[in-house]
Parts: sequence; C-alpha cells; structure tokens
Amino acid sequence: MARPRKSRARSTQDSHGPLDDVVGVLLIVASIMYLLALMSYDLRDLPEWSHLSTSDVPNAVTKNFMGRIGALLAGYSLFFMGMATYLVPFSLAWLGVAKLNSKVRLASHHWIGVALLVVSSAALMEAHGWFSGDDDSLPLGGGGGIGYLLGGGVFSTLLGTGGLTMIHGAAYLGGVLLVTGLHPLEMIREIRETIPKWIAEWEVKREEAARQRELAMIAAEEAREPSKPKRTAKAKKKANEAEAMELPLKFESPPPKIIDANAVRAHASNADKPRLSEVWEKKRAQKMEQAPHGSLGSLTVMFKNYKLPALDLLDWPEDDGGGAADQGELMAVQNTIVRTLSSFGIKVEPGDITRGPAITRYEVRPEDGLRVSRIAALDADLARATCAERINILAPIPGKDTVGIELANTDKVIVPVRELLEDDLFQNGKARIPVALGKDVYGKTIIGDLASMPHLLVAGATGSGKSVCINCIITSLLCRFAPDELRFIMIDPKVVEMQNYADLPHLALPVVTDPKKALMALRWVVKEMENRYQVFAQEGCRNFDAFNSRNRKRAAAALALAEEKGDDAEVSASFAADLDVDPDEPRMIDGEEEWTSDAAPPAPKTQELVIPDTMPYIVVIIDELADLMQTAPADIEVAIARITQMARAAGIHLIVATQTPRADVITGVIKANIPTRIAFQVASALDSRVILDRKGAENLVGKGDMLYVPPGGSSPIRSQGALVTDEEIHGVVTCCVEQGKPVYDVAVNDDTGDFGDDEFGEEGMSSEEEELLEKCLEVIRQEKKASTSLLQRRLRLGYGRAARMIDLLEDRGVIGPGDGAKAREILVDMG
Repeated sequence: MARPRKSRARSTQDSHGPLDDVVGVLLIVASIMYLLALMSYDLRDLPEWSHLSTSDVPNAVTKNFMGRIGALLAGYSLFFMGMATYLVPFSLAWLGVAKLNSKVRLASHHWIGVALLVVSSAALMEAHGWFSGDDDSLPLGGGGGIGYLLGGGVFSTLLGTGGLTMIHGAAYLGGVLLVTGLHPLEMIREIRETIPKWIAEWEVKREEAARQRELAMIAAEEAREPSKPKRTAKAKKKANEAEAMELPLKFESPPPKIIDANAVRAHASNADKPRLSEVWEKKRAQKMEQAPHGSLGSLTVMFKNYKLPALDLLDWPEDDGGGAADQGELMAVQNTIVRTLSSFGIKVEPGDITRGPAITRYEVRPEDGLRVSRIAALDADLARATCAERINILAPIPGKDTVGIELANTDKVIVPVRELLEDDLFQNGKARIPVALGKDVYGKTIIGDLASMPHLLVAGATGSGKSVCINCIITSLLCRFAPDELRFIMIDPKVVEMQNYADLPHLALPVVTDPKKALMALRWVVKEMENRYQVFAQEGCRNFDAFNSRNRKRAAAALALAEEKGDDAEVSASFAADLDVDPDEPRMIDGEEEWTSDAAPPAPKTQELVIPDTMPYIVVIIDELADLMQTAPADIEVAIARITQMARAAGIHLIVATQTPRADVITGVIKANIPTRIAFQVASALDSRVILDRKGAENLVGKGDMLYVPPGGSSPIRSQGALVTDEEIHGVVTCCVEQGKPVYDVAVNDDTGDFGDDEFGEEGMSSEEEELLEKCLEVIRQEKKASTSLLQRRLRLGYGRAARMIDLLEDRGVIGPGDGAKAREILVDMG
C-alpha cells in the first residue's frame, strides 16, 4: 500500500527560537531592498566597466535607492531573468513572514520552488512575447537570458507556443506548491466549504434587512395614520407576525476556549491574610480555656507552648520563565485531532482546551448518533497523529457532553506543596484532617480529608512519585497538628524512607523497619482501638469527635444553666469548670438524660479505665506493603482488615503505600475496606485494575501524574501531585524536633528496640496468641503428636498461623525440629 503523502505545510520544527525570528526579519529586509533596487533601476547608474552600461559617463549621483551595488544587482537580474526577477523579492517576503508567523523550517524544496517560479515565468514571457518592447533595461527581452534559452530558440520550434505554455505552466504551479505548501485539493475543499457559508450568511443578512424594512414601514404607517383603528390593529398584527417569524438562522459553534491553569501562579505573601499558625494558636487557646480545670492530658501539658512550623520553611520553585501557553500550538494540535477523527469517518466539533500542570486536555463534541466508544478505540491512531508519547481518552468527561483527549505537556509545571498549604481550602476548609495532594487539570487545588476517606491506598511503579506523595501528606499534617493532636505510627520496611521522621515528637511508636515487628505495631493499633471503644462506651459517646467535644458541650450547658439561675450563677460556673454534676433539673447531654437532685442518682460506674480529656488522631503509615505481605501475609491482612473496618470512629486512619500492585499484595479484603485510592504510573492495565478496578493508570506520564479517587467518587480525577524536597522536609522536622522529644505510648527496649513485654507478652506475642497457644498444647496432649496440618484441621487455622504456633512451641522446647513430612517429636511429658 502506498504511503500517504505528507503535507508540505507540516514541515515544522519542534522549537521556535529567537534565531528563527532573526532569519524571518532578514528575509523580509532583503526582499524590500531587492524590490527597491529593481524599481529604481537606471542604466546610467552602472559603472563604465559593466557591459550593460550604455553611456561612457555614468550618473554622478546614483539614482538607485540601493546605490551602485543595487544598480548592478538589478541590472544583471533583469539581464538574466527579465521581468520574472520581480518574483524573487515577493517569494523572499512570503518565506520571511511564514518564518515569523509559524515554526516553518526552510528546506531545500522552498528554494527549488522559487527557482521554478522564476524560470517558468521567464520562459512563458519569452514564448508569448511579453515585455519585448524597445526597453533598454531589458536587452534580452521580457524573459531575459533564461527565458530566451527555455522559451525561445530550439524549444519554440520543437514544442510550439502551446506545448511551452503547458510545460512551463505546470512548472509554475509546482513552484507555487513548493513555496507556499498549499495543496490544490485542500484549497478546493476549503473554497467549497467557504462558499456555502458565505451564501448562508448573505441570505441571513438579506432576510434580516427585509424584516427591518417591514418593521420600519409598519412603524411609519402607524405614525402617519393614527386615527384609523382597523389599520392600526392590522399593522400591529403584521408587526407581531414579523417579530414571531422564525428565520432559518445558522449559527456557528462558538470558538474553543483555551484555559491555561498555569498562567496565574501568584505566590506573594498577603499581609492582610492571617497565617495558618496564628489561626491555629487562637483555636488552641480557646480549646484549652474551654477544657475542664485539671483535666488536660500529659501530652497537652508537655506541648502546651508548641508552635506550628512556619510555612516560610517551604520554598517556592524558581520561575522558569514558562509563561502562558502558545495558543497557536494548542489550536494546531486540536485541529490535528479533529482532522484525524474525520479521516476515520467520525465528525466532531472542537471544544475547550485546558492546559494543566502535566497534561493538556483537548475536548471534542461528537455529533448526534455517534458512539463515544468509537473515539476511545482510536487512541493509538490519535497518538500517532499528534506524535504523543502517551495518550488518555475520557469518553465522556464526567459531567460534560464532550470527550476528553489528554496529552502530556512537553514542559511540566511544578506544583509546590507550599502553594497548597497557603490555599484557603487547606487553612479554612471544613476538612478535619486536611492533606495536600496536588492540582487537577483545571488548576483546582485538591485537598483531601483523611477523616472522611477514612483510609488511603497509594500505589504506583518505582519513580512515579509515590514516596513524594507520602512526604507531602506527612508535611501537611505536621504543619497543621501538634503532637498532642495527632500521632504517627510509621512502618518502613525499606528502612530509608522514614528515617527523616525518626525523632518527631508526633511518633506514638518508634519507626518500625523490621517486617517481623510490624505485626506487633499493628496489633498495638488494634488494642488501642479496642481501648478507645471501651472509653467511648463508658462515656456514652458514639465516636471520636463526640468524645473530644463532650466536655465543651457540658460546659456550654452548665453556662446556660448559670444564665437561667441568677442566684446560683457562681455555683453553676464552678460546675461548668470542674464538671461537678449538681443541677436542679434534668437536661439532655449527648442524647442522654442526666440525673438531678429530685431523681435518684444512677449507680456509680467502676472507673477501670483512665479517661483523658481528649484523644489525638492516630495516622498509621505503611510505606511498603509488599514486604510485610511476604513475611506474614495472613496475619498482616487480618490486622489491616480489622483496623480499616473499625478504626474510623476511633480516630485511627491508615495510609498504605506499595510499589508492587499485585493481587496477592493488595488483596480483595484490603481493597474492600480502603475506598480512597491514588494511582501513579504503572506498567500495565492489569496493575491499574488492581488499584482502581479500571484501566487508566498505565497511560500516566510519571513524575507525580496521578489518578485520585476521592471518597464516594465514581470516577478518578487526573491531577498532578505536589512536590516537597528533602531540604523542606528537613526544615519542618527540625522545627518540630526542637520543641520536644518523642513520647512513645509503648515501653521500648533501648538495647534492642523491641516493644515492651507488658504490651505484647513474651516473644512479641499478644494475649490472643497466648490463648491460641494453650489450645494448641491441649490438641497436642490429646493427639499425642504435633504437626502443622493437625493444628489446621483441629483449630481451623490458616497455614501461616498454624506454622507460627509450631515455631513457638519449638522455641520453647515443647516439640523437636522438623523432619520432612513426619510429625514433630514431643520433648516434654504432656500428662
């Protein structure tokens, strides 16, 4: 099959630099000078030594605008090319304007086209005898020497005037095509499309003019004969009919709107706007004033004077000079998309163009009756036509009647994390745990609420921006919460990712780097969750927020009582401060009726738990889930499932990250309980389905380009993740570390770094495992043998749990080492 001919108009270069503008200006200047030399040519300006000179005494003052050199250039040009010389300056001017207006690359075919124009024109002039008078400036006739050779002499005898005209006419047309790059068929098609539009516009204008004339005549008739009511009524009827007449108007669709989301990136500090730290300090002081006297927790007392890190520790990226987008280039790409779809029989109208930080979205509106799946199936052909490395098609765009075609930008725009933290949505939004994620393709800031997520899964290939996203989340939390308001539990099997945060005062546990100890950390989280629910039940609160705001509600109710009772105002105020329940009438607090002096008091509760005034949020971050799933997949899956299912109401939230999005790592149980996902670039559509349950992540371009599925969202949002550098992380962490040391909620052995035995029992075992071990010993005592398969059958355990029990029994000397498929030897007397 013959390859399609490539249009000459597409001979463009990738970049348009200042040198191209210089070349364009030089060509235009040269064409003007050449034309002035030809127009002011005089034979007497030529020097004596020139054979074209007709006078021995040349002009004392040169009349040629370009001097002697211009006279010589014009004289010899007319001698060789005749009047066809005038085509040279016009051709140079055309190429100069094209060089300035667009990214045209001047190639050899352009100069060949100029030569064909001049030669064919000179030959035609000679063949037809044009400009062949007694003009001294044209010694060889209108065609010059070239015209005499190719349009006269032997060629005129052999081919005749008709043959010469056809041959040189075809050569002239070829020269025009080479110089201008216009294809004749395209010109004919454009003319055929333009003429009907002109006719339709002319008809609309004619009908509108006729309508205006009729209305003017009716108005004049009414003004001239106001005393005739019948005629006036008839005139009014005609006027109403003329106004109600429907004209066959044909309006063209509005031109596409170009939205540049990166054009305005102001980062000047607003002096009038309060800073985040100032707003936080006011809220913190108000919260401490409303807290009951003496009920502040130890962490709150320890970090009472804590100050949030200033946002000045975060930097703005250097301005790379990348201003507004080149609208001509964007329109050219969209025209290419529309033309490519038209070549496959798909008629679409161009829509809006949105240039985001990493991608540009081109919208097209398909005609009625066209299936959008046909457009989605042409992704490879559109990528070829637009020379795009990766392409993503949204068919259709959620909430719109258009189809979006997303192409990667050549130059990406960095989204600094400081820009997101200074956004009003982060500082004054309704999010309880705001996290800075990035900006979408329309330039809108994406601030997630970890409290409503309530858990987050981040997955992507190596180097796609996953770790940077985790660091941005941590940085945004450090810039918003004090150590007594939010606690971190960081599990980092890769060892190096979380070492920057090892000394944070926000840590509830030391940074866990051993995958075997990660299970103990997750079990501590489960135990903390259960303890919190017991506290909630004892206090009559349903969730974390109700528990933290219970004292403020009671204090407000007590103050309201004080206002109602004028005499007992001081007693009620004291009650509000000390939470001494002594009102005279029942009232409703948190949905429960409390006892009064007239009613019998309730039975006193046994205070088995220490009830704090408030509890901090707990954010568990697992940086690499794949390493944990290789160590103890069943136990890790159970612990994560337990946390994700129940920990939301306890103020505990989980962030899981992995660079291995396989089905055996991100299992169905984990996915079912983590609805919020962030997918970075992956290798295949299968990995994308594991993360998002749909394709799309394989078409991302990397370097922070991501798909974000918000809580409750039906479709992912294409966005560019924020960037935080190591220097910025070090500055924020240093500011936090200088204000306090970490206070761990679990006793840690300084020598080994293990968690204390009081929390996890012997050998890192929980109380549940101790009970299970007792059951295993009972089974071994009854069966008089020990094996993994025996414990699986009798206790209905998984292989991982049963194998761990066997290993623990071997470590304690109860059973002997394994010997192939044989049962273990029992080393103690089981009675």
